[in-house]
Amino acid sequence: MGMGSQTVRKLVSLIAFVLMGAGLVAIPATPAHAAVDEWNYSANTGATYIKALGGVVQSDLTAQTAIAGGAQGSQKNSTAAANVGTLVSVGAAETKTTSVKSGGNIELTSNARVAGVNLLNGLIKIDAVETTVTTTGKPDGTSSHVANTKLAGIKILGINLPLDIPKNYGVNIPGVAAISLNFSAHAGTQELSATRGWAVAVQLLKAQNGFDAGTTIVLNPVNHYLQEAVPADNAPRLGGFTYASRISAKVGTQINVVSDPTAFVATPFNGSNGNELRNTTATISLPGIATVGAITSTSTSKRDPNGDAEIVNANRTAKINVLGGLIKADAIQVEATGKLVNGVWTQSLKMTTLNLVVAGIQLPVNVSPNTAIDVLGLGKVELNKQAVAPGSKANRIDGLKITLDTAQAGLPVGAVIEFAIAGTLITTS
Repeated sequence: MGMGSQTVRKLVSLIAFVLMGAGLVAIPATPAHAAVDEWNYSANTGATYIKALGGVVQSDLTAQTAIAGGAQGSQKNSTAAANVGTLVSVGAAETKTTSVKSGGNIELTSNARVAGVNLLNGLIKIDAVETTVTTTGKPDGTSSHVANTKLAGIKILGINLPLDIPKNYGVNIPGVAAISLNFSAHAGTQELSATRGWAVAVQLLKAQNGFDAGTTIVLNPVNHYLQEAVPADNAPRLGGFTYASRISAKVGTQINVVSDPTAFVATPFNGSNGNELRNTTATISLPGIATVGAITSTSTSKRDPNGDAEIVNANRTAKINVLGGLIKADAIQVEATGKLVNGVWTQSLKMTTLNLVVAGIQLPVNVSPNTAIDVLGLGKVELNKQAVAPGSKANRIDGLKITLDTAQAGLPVGAVIEFAIAGTLITTS
């Protein structure tokens, strides 16, 4: 059954509002000019995103990639699977976000691919989804976008869909959900623009399995933002990140990433104007290796033209269970702070834990910095690992880092498993 245009507009407006509320794209006011010397940008791409109407994030961007700044950049991410109750089940997912400068133009491109999609306990099924969105900023201050989504094997219970899904197509399952397919929108004035897109967005019309009416599910969410770069001679450039988990293994001379950073948040180079950027996920599973409960990463930063700056990046990872309980914790929380005031850089790194157990040993709430434990048959376990580089005005904390000296759960010797990571960077030259 088709969806009326008013219903489509309501759904699109709701989802746009939801994404804005998540801090994924913020559009400040800016004066118009005839030309742009340089663009600032932020762009992020995800596989899935779920948020309740009241503003509570059920599951933030999975397999997220995010880039920001003025120079060219690129980031890739992937995950084996993502599940949120009976709302969402997807298989392998991969995203890539890039920025390229050429001939005075800047191009932001997001690509997201997700396989084995099952939404609303089977009411919506898709074999594979691929979305590509490109936003181009031009020297004359104008911008444009191109978007395309492929929905292979899509089936919606009770709905006859066209073979090729048109742009911005809407349908509904009466009394159950309003659905937006192959959506993209671009808006802005000179020197300021935003692009949003997604493959599938679903809004619940009634409560289902503990999720309230109005809960929004988005597949392949894409957000692009361009703004004219306003020179600030004395303003430092900011950097840093925080994430919940990462697994990597070295094969020969190459690093093979088994699981990219989860719940990743990057610090924008020009700061977040004191606003909190947040990425939360209900749970993750790294088959045979680890399970993790609720995770939250946050980044708050600001700078001013006088040269002062502050960054606070933090992560809280709950219910960690590694290798069948060999390492367990109810929670690990880390925070990295960097400040620059009147040319003087200061920093702090701190970690707290709740019921952290390593090989049967109960560890204190406040583990000493750079604690290392050799676990027979496993490898080196590092806790509250801290690194500070005053010359670079940078710091980093690794809450839990495991380096295997025996093969475990399909991982080779030398594989690294990380949890609860945060770091900051302030550049003044």
